[in-house]
Amino acid sequence: MSQFDLVSIIVPALNEADSLPELYDRTAKALGDRQSFEFIVVDDGSTDDTVARLKDLRRRHANIAILSHYRNHGKSLALMQGFSIARGDVAVLMDADLQDQPEAIPQFLEKIAEGFDLVNGWRKDRRDARSKVWVSSIFNWLTARIFKCPVHDINCGFKAIRKSVYKRLELQGDLHRLIPAIVSAKGGTVTEIPVPHSPRRYGNSRYRLLRHRGLLDIAAVVAANATQSRPFHVFCETAILFWLLAAVALASWIGLTVFGDEHATWVKVIRPLVALAGLGAAFLGTVLPLFGFQMEIAGGRHQNAIWRRSLLKERIESRETGHGPRRFAEGISQERGLTAILEPAEKPIPEAERVTVG
Repeated sequence: MSQFDLVSIIVPALNEADSLPELYDRTAKALGDRQSFEFIVVDDGSTDDTVARLKDLRRRHANIAILSHYRNHGKSLALMQGFSIARGDVAVLMDADLQDQPEAIPQFLEKIAEGFDLVNGWRKDRRDARSKVWVSSIFNWLTARIFKCPVHDINCGFKAIRKSVYKRLELQGDLHRLIPAIVSAKGGTVTEIPVPHSPRRYGNSRYRLLRHRGLLDIAAVVAANATQSRPFHVFCETAILFWLLAAVALASWIGLTVFGDEHATWVKVIRPLVALAGLGAAFLGTVLPLFGFQMEIAGGRHQNAIWRRSLLKERIESRETGHGPRRFAEGISQERGLTAILEPAEKPIPEAERVTVG
Protein backbone atom coordinates (compact mmCIF):
# COMPACT_ATOMS: atom_id res chain seq x y z
CA MET A 1 0.00 0.00 0.00
CA SER A 2 1.26 3.47 -0.91
CA GLN A 3 1.92 5.64 2.12
CA PHE A 4 0.94 9.28 2.51
CA ASP A 5 1.73 11.61 5.39
CA LEU A 6 -1.94 11.64 6.34
CA VAL A 7 -5.21 10.33 4.88
CA SER A 8 -8.55 11.91 5.80
CA ILE A 9 -11.52 9.54 5.99
CA ILE A 10 -14.67 11.66 5.63
CA VAL A 11 -17.97 10.04 6.60
CA PRO A 12 -21.31 11.87 6.38
CA ALA A 13 -23.73 10.26 8.84
CA LEU A 14 -27.44 10.49 9.58
CA ASN A 15 -28.82 8.18 12.29
CA GLU A 16 -25.98 5.67 11.94
CA ALA A 17 -25.17 5.09 15.63
CA ASP A 18 -25.02 1.31 15.28
CA SER A 19 -22.63 1.19 12.33
CA LEU A 20 -20.02 3.85 13.12
CA PRO A 21 -17.99 1.96 15.79
CA GLU A 22 -17.59 -1.02 13.46
CA LEU A 23 -16.76 1.27 10.54
CA TYR A 24 -13.94 2.91 12.50
CA ASP A 25 -12.53 -0.39 13.73
CA ARG A 26 -12.49 -1.91 10.25
CA THR A 27 -10.93 1.25 8.79
CA ALA A 28 -8.17 1.20 11.40
CA LYS A 29 -7.53 -2.47 10.72
CA ALA A 30 -7.41 -1.91 6.94
CA LEU A 31 -4.84 0.86 7.24
CA GLY A 32 -2.99 -0.67 10.19
CA ASP A 33 0.26 0.89 11.36
CA ARG A 34 1.37 1.57 7.79
CA GLN A 35 -0.80 4.62 7.17
CA SER A 36 -1.68 7.54 9.46
CA PHE A 37 -5.27 8.70 9.13
CA GLU A 38 -7.89 10.95 10.63
CA PHE A 39 -11.51 9.87 10.82
CA ILE A 40 -13.89 12.79 10.24
CA VAL A 41 -17.58 12.17 10.84
CA VAL A 42 -20.10 14.84 9.89
CA ASP A 43 -23.34 14.20 11.77
CA ASP A 44 -26.05 15.72 9.58
CA GLY A 45 -28.74 16.29 12.18
CA SER A 46 -29.15 12.77 13.57
CA THR A 47 -32.03 12.15 15.95
CA ASP A 48 -30.61 8.94 17.48
CA ASP A 49 -27.53 8.65 19.69
CA THR A 50 -25.03 8.95 16.84
CA VAL A 51 -23.20 11.89 18.44
CA ALA A 52 -23.06 10.19 21.85
CA ARG A 53 -21.57 7.05 20.30
CA LEU A 54 -19.03 9.15 18.43
CA LYS A 55 -17.98 11.03 21.56
CA ASP A 56 -17.51 7.73 23.39
CA LEU A 57 -15.41 6.48 20.48
CA ARG A 58 -13.45 9.75 20.48
CA ARG A 59 -12.37 9.19 24.10
CA ARG A 60 -10.53 6.08 22.97
CA HIS A 61 -9.27 7.28 19.59
CA ALA A 62 -7.89 10.81 19.35
CA ASN A 63 -7.77 10.78 15.54
CA ILE A 64 -11.56 11.08 15.34
CA ALA A 65 -13.05 14.48 14.49
CA ILE A 66 -16.76 15.17 14.96
CA LEU A 67 -18.84 17.85 13.27
CA SER A 68 -22.53 17.98 14.17
CA HIS A 69 -25.27 19.98 12.44
CA TYR A 70 -28.29 21.34 14.28
CA ARG A 71 -30.49 19.81 11.56
CA ASN A 72 -30.22 17.89 8.32
CA HIS A 73 -28.67 19.86 5.45
CA GLY A 74 -27.86 17.13 2.93
CA LYS A 75 -24.80 15.20 1.88
CA SER A 76 -23.15 17.90 -0.22
CA LEU A 77 -22.94 20.35 2.67
CA ALA A 78 -21.80 17.58 5.01
CA LEU A 79 -18.93 16.77 2.64
CA MET A 80 -17.98 20.45 2.39
CA GLN A 81 -17.80 20.60 6.18
CA GLY A 82 -15.48 17.60 6.14
CA PHE A 83 -13.30 19.10 3.38
CA SER A 84 -12.94 22.31 5.38
CA ILE A 85 -11.18 20.65 8.33
CA ALA A 86 -9.49 17.76 6.51
CA ARG A 87 -5.68 17.82 6.59
CA GLY A 88 -4.88 14.69 4.64
CA ASP A 89 -2.95 14.45 1.37
CA VAL A 90 -5.90 12.32 0.22
CA ALA A 91 -9.55 12.38 1.29
CA VAL A 92 -11.43 9.08 1.20
CA LEU A 93 -15.21 9.53 1.15
CA MET A 94 -17.37 6.75 2.56
CA ASP A 95 -20.98 6.24 3.54
CA ALA A 96 -21.60 5.30 7.15
CA ASP A 97 -23.96 2.38 6.53
CA LEU A 98 -21.22 -0.27 6.04
CA GLN A 99 -22.29 -0.98 2.48
CA ASP A 100 -18.94 0.47 1.47
CA GLN A 101 -16.24 -1.84 2.80
CA PRO A 102 -13.24 -0.01 4.27
CA GLU A 103 -10.96 -2.95 3.45
CA ALA A 104 -10.85 -1.50 -0.09
CA ILE A 105 -9.28 1.81 1.00
CA PRO A 106 -5.68 0.68 0.23
CA GLN A 107 -6.70 0.05 -3.40
CA PHE A 108 -7.91 3.64 -3.69
CA LEU A 109 -4.65 4.95 -2.25
CA GLU A 110 -2.62 2.88 -4.71
CA LYS A 111 -4.47 4.49 -7.62
CA ILE A 112 -3.99 7.99 -6.20
CA ALA A 113 -0.28 7.22 -5.86
CA GLU A 114 -0.22 6.41 -9.58
CA GLY A 115 -1.06 10.07 -10.23
CA PHE A 116 -4.85 10.21 -10.53
CA ASP A 117 -6.71 13.14 -8.98
CA LEU A 118 -9.87 11.18 -8.21
CA VAL A 119 -10.58 7.45 -7.91
CA ASN A 120 -14.25 6.46 -7.98
CA GLY A 121 -15.73 3.22 -6.71
CA TRP A 122 -17.68 0.94 -9.06
CA ARG A 123 -20.23 -1.31 -7.38
CA LYS A 124 -20.26 -4.02 -10.04
CA ASP A 125 -22.16 -6.45 -7.81
CA ARG A 126 -24.50 -4.00 -6.16
CA ARG A 127 -26.55 -5.31 -3.22
CA ASP A 128 -29.60 -3.08 -3.45
CA ALA A 129 -33.21 -3.38 -4.55
CA ARG A 130 -33.67 -3.95 -8.29
CA SER A 131 -35.66 -0.74 -8.69
CA LYS A 132 -32.84 1.24 -7.09
CA VAL A 133 -30.20 -0.39 -9.30
CA TRP A 134 -32.32 0.15 -12.42
CA VAL A 135 -32.91 3.86 -11.79
CA SER A 136 -29.25 4.34 -10.89
CA SER A 137 -28.12 2.65 -14.11
CA ILE A 138 -30.21 5.10 -16.15
CA PHE A 139 -28.70 8.03 -14.23
CA ASN A 140 -25.18 6.67 -14.78
CA TRP A 141 -25.81 6.18 -18.50
CA LEU A 142 -27.14 9.72 -18.83
CA THR A 143 -24.25 11.37 -16.99
CA ALA A 144 -21.67 9.33 -18.92
CA ARG A 145 -23.13 10.53 -22.23
CA ILE A 146 -23.46 14.17 -21.19
CA PHE A 147 -20.19 14.68 -19.31
CA LYS A 148 -17.97 12.14 -21.10
CA CYS A 149 -16.77 11.06 -17.67
CA PRO A 150 -15.09 7.61 -17.72
CA VAL A 151 -16.89 6.00 -14.77
CA HIS A 152 -19.68 3.42 -14.58
CA ASP A 153 -21.06 4.34 -11.14
CA ILE A 154 -20.83 8.12 -10.76
CA ASN A 155 -23.07 8.21 -7.70
CA CYS A 156 -21.02 5.73 -5.69
CA GLY A 157 -20.19 7.39 -2.37
CA PHE A 158 -16.89 5.52 -2.04
CA LYS A 159 -14.12 7.59 -3.62
CA ALA A 160 -10.68 9.08 -3.00
CA ILE A 161 -9.64 12.62 -3.95
CA ARG A 162 -6.27 14.33 -3.94
CA LYS A 163 -5.94 17.30 -1.57
CA SER A 164 -5.23 19.83 -4.32
CA VAL A 165 -8.63 18.87 -5.77
CA TYR A 166 -10.92 18.44 -2.76
CA LYS A 167 -9.79 21.73 -1.22
CA ARG A 168 -11.00 23.53 -4.36
CA LEU A 169 -14.41 21.87 -4.61
CA GLU A 170 -17.56 23.85 -3.88
CA LEU A 171 -20.56 21.51 -3.74
CA GLN A 172 -23.97 23.14 -3.72
CA GLY A 173 -27.40 21.55 -3.70
CA ASP A 174 -26.97 17.83 -4.33
CA LEU A 175 -23.86 18.04 -6.50
CA HIS A 176 -22.13 15.33 -4.47
CA ARG A 177 -23.67 12.94 -7.03
CA LEU A 178 -21.56 14.48 -9.79
CA ILE A 179 -18.16 14.93 -8.14
CA PRO A 180 -16.29 12.82 -10.76
CA ALA A 181 -17.91 14.78 -13.60
CA ILE A 182 -17.08 18.10 -11.93
CA VAL A 183 -13.44 17.12 -11.39
CA SER A 184 -13.15 15.79 -14.93
CA ALA A 185 -14.65 18.98 -16.38
CA LYS A 186 -12.03 21.01 -14.50
CA GLY A 187 -9.25 18.98 -16.13
CA GLY A 188 -8.62 16.51 -13.29
CA THR A 189 -7.67 12.91 -14.02
CA VAL A 190 -10.40 10.46 -13.05
CA THR A 191 -10.41 6.67 -12.90
CA GLU A 192 -12.38 3.94 -11.14
CA ILE A 193 -11.86 0.62 -9.41
CA PRO A 194 -14.38 -2.18 -8.71
CA VAL A 195 -15.35 -2.28 -5.05
CA PRO A 196 -17.30 -4.85 -3.01
CA HIS A 197 -20.76 -3.81 -1.88
CA SER A 198 -22.69 -5.19 1.07
CA PRO A 199 -26.39 -5.13 1.96
CA ARG A 200 -27.41 -2.53 4.51
CA ARG A 201 -27.29 -4.02 8.01
CA TYR A 202 -28.43 -1.10 10.17
CA GLY A 203 -31.00 1.66 9.80
CA ASN A 204 -33.09 2.54 6.79
CA SER A 205 -32.13 3.71 3.34
CA ARG A 206 -32.84 7.37 2.54
CA TYR A 207 -32.77 6.72 -1.18
CA ARG A 208 -35.56 8.20 -3.27
CA LEU A 209 -36.68 6.30 -6.32
CA LEU A 210 -37.71 9.50 -8.12
CA ARG A 211 -34.43 11.28 -8.83
CA HIS A 212 -35.68 14.59 -10.22
CA ARG A 213 -33.06 16.44 -8.20
CA GLY A 214 -30.37 14.43 -9.93
CA LEU A 215 -31.65 15.65 -13.30
CA LEU A 216 -31.68 19.22 -12.00
CA ASP A 217 -28.08 18.79 -10.82
CA ILE A 218 -27.06 17.63 -14.30
CA ALA A 219 -28.70 20.71 -15.82
CA ALA A 220 -27.00 22.98 -13.27
CA VAL A 221 -23.52 21.59 -13.94
CA VAL A 222 -24.00 21.71 -17.72
CA ALA A 223 -25.15 25.33 -17.51
CA ALA A 224 -22.31 26.30 -15.16
CA ASN A 225 -19.68 24.71 -17.41
CA ALA A 226 -21.16 26.22 -20.56
CA THR A 227 -21.46 29.76 -19.24
CA GLN A 228 -18.33 29.95 -17.11
CA SER A 229 -16.13 31.80 -19.59
CA ARG A 230 -18.38 32.83 -22.53
CA PRO A 231 -21.96 33.35 -21.31
CA PHE A 232 -22.86 35.85 -24.05
CA HIS A 233 -21.96 33.36 -26.80
CA VAL A 234 -23.95 30.57 -25.16
CA PHE A 235 -27.08 32.64 -24.62
CA CYS A 236 -26.97 34.08 -28.14
CA GLU A 237 -26.65 30.61 -29.66
CA THR A 238 -29.60 29.46 -27.56
CA ALA A 239 -31.58 32.55 -28.64
CA ILE A 240 -31.09 31.58 -32.29
CA LEU A 241 -32.84 28.27 -31.60
CA PHE A 242 -35.80 30.08 -30.05
CA TRP A 243 -36.02 32.46 -33.01
CA LEU A 244 -36.10 29.46 -35.33
CA LEU A 245 -38.96 28.04 -33.26
CA ALA A 246 -40.72 31.39 -33.48
CA ALA A 247 -40.32 31.35 -37.28
CA VAL A 248 -41.78 27.84 -37.46
CA ALA A 249 -44.70 28.91 -35.27
CA LEU A 250 -45.32 31.96 -37.47
CA ALA A 251 -45.31 29.85 -40.64
CA SER A 252 -47.71 27.39 -39.00
CA TRP A 253 -50.03 30.18 -37.88
CA ILE A 254 -50.08 31.67 -41.39
CA GLY A 255 -50.77 28.24 -42.87
CA LEU A 256 -53.66 27.64 -40.49
CA THR A 257 -55.06 31.10 -41.15
CA VAL A 258 -54.85 30.94 -44.94
CA PHE A 259 -55.47 27.29 -45.68
CA GLY A 260 -57.25 25.97 -42.59
CA ASP A 261 -60.98 25.66 -42.19
CA GLU A 262 -61.82 28.55 -39.91
CA HIS A 263 -64.98 26.80 -38.78
CA ALA A 264 -63.16 23.62 -37.73
CA THR A 265 -62.89 23.19 -33.99
CA TRP A 266 -59.30 21.96 -34.07
CA VAL A 267 -58.21 25.05 -36.03
CA LYS A 268 -59.85 27.31 -33.47
CA VAL A 269 -57.96 25.51 -30.70
CA ILE A 270 -54.56 25.04 -32.34
CA ARG A 271 -54.13 28.47 -33.94
CA PRO A 272 -54.05 30.54 -30.71
CA LEU A 273 -51.77 27.97 -29.09
CA VAL A 274 -49.35 28.21 -32.00
CA ALA A 275 -49.47 32.00 -31.76
CA LEU A 276 -48.72 31.91 -28.03
CA ALA A 277 -45.84 29.48 -28.57
CA GLY A 278 -44.39 31.72 -31.26
CA LEU A 279 -44.66 34.82 -29.10
CA GLY A 280 -43.05 33.00 -26.18
CA ALA A 281 -40.16 31.77 -28.34
CA ALA A 282 -39.67 35.27 -29.78
CA PHE A 283 -39.66 36.73 -26.26
CA LEU A 284 -37.01 34.27 -25.07
CA GLY A 285 -34.99 34.85 -28.23
CA THR A 286 -34.95 38.56 -27.38
CA VAL A 287 -34.31 38.30 -23.65
CA LEU A 288 -31.62 35.59 -23.57
CA PRO A 289 -28.91 37.69 -25.28
CA LEU A 290 -29.60 40.44 -22.72
CA PHE A 291 -29.08 37.94 -19.89
CA GLY A 292 -25.91 36.72 -21.57
CA PHE A 293 -24.61 40.26 -21.94
CA GLN A 294 -25.28 40.96 -18.28
CA MET A 295 -23.51 37.75 -17.25
CA GLU A 296 -20.58 38.64 -19.50
CA ILE A 297 -20.19 41.95 -17.69
CA ALA A 298 -20.56 40.36 -14.25
CA GLY A 299 -18.23 37.49 -15.16
CA GLY A 300 -15.59 39.91 -16.35
CA ARG A 301 -15.36 41.34 -12.85
CA HIS A 302 -14.65 37.88 -11.40
CA GLN A 303 -12.25 36.60 -14.05
CA ASN A 304 -9.31 38.16 -12.27
CA ALA A 305 -5.89 36.80 -11.39
CA ILE A 306 -7.27 34.58 -8.64
CA TRP A 307 -9.83 33.02 -11.02
CA ARG A 308 -7.21 32.49 -13.71
CA ARG A 309 -4.87 30.88 -11.19
CA SER A 310 -7.58 28.41 -10.21
CA LEU A 311 -7.63 27.11 -13.79
CA LEU A 312 -3.95 26.14 -13.71
CA LYS A 313 -2.75 22.70 -12.77
CA GLU A 314 0.83 23.98 -12.66
CA ARG A 315 2.78 27.03 -13.77
CA ILE A 316 6.34 27.07 -15.06
CA GLU A 317 8.25 30.33 -15.00
CA SER A 318 11.66 30.97 -16.46
CA ARG A 319 14.32 33.64 -16.25
CA GLU A 320 16.65 34.53 -19.05
CA THR A 321 19.71 34.50 -16.80
CA GLY A 322 18.86 31.16 -15.16
CA HIS A 323 21.39 28.39 -14.73
CA GLY A 324 19.16 25.36 -15.30
CA PRO A 325 15.99 23.92 -13.81
CA ARG A 326 15.39 23.70 -10.12
CA ARG A 327 12.21 22.97 -8.15
CA PHE A 328 10.97 25.61 -5.73
CA ALA A 329 8.16 25.65 -3.22
CA GLU A 330 5.10 27.69 -4.06
CA GLY A 331 5.37 31.33 -3.23
CA ILE A 332 9.10 31.78 -4.02
CA SER A 333 9.41 34.79 -6.29
CA GLN A 334 11.07 34.63 -9.66
CA GLU A 335 13.57 37.26 -8.58
CA ARG A 336 15.22 34.71 -6.29
CA GLY A 337 16.67 33.12 -9.38
CA LEU A 338 16.73 30.07 -11.61
CA THR A 339 13.56 28.34 -12.80
CA ALA A 340 10.57 28.26 -10.49
CA ILE A 341 8.07 25.43 -10.87
CA LEU A 342 4.91 26.16 -8.99
CA GLU A 343 3.12 22.97 -7.97
CA PRO A 344 -0.61 22.74 -7.24
CA ALA A 345 -1.40 24.15 -3.82
CA GLU A 346 -1.12 21.56 -1.03
CA LYS A 347 -2.35 23.95 1.65
CA PRO A 348 -6.01 24.87 2.24
CA ILE A 349 -7.23 27.34 -0.37
CA PRO A 350 -8.31 30.66 1.17
CA GLU A 351 -12.04 31.30 0.97
CA ALA A 352 -11.51 34.22 -1.41
CA GLU A 353 -9.76 31.94 -3.88
CA ARG A 354 -12.25 29.08 -3.94
CA VAL A 355 -13.81 28.15 -7.25
CA THR A 356 -17.55 27.55 -7.39
CA VAL A 357 -18.36 24.57 -9.59
CA GLY A 358 -22.07 24.27 -9.06
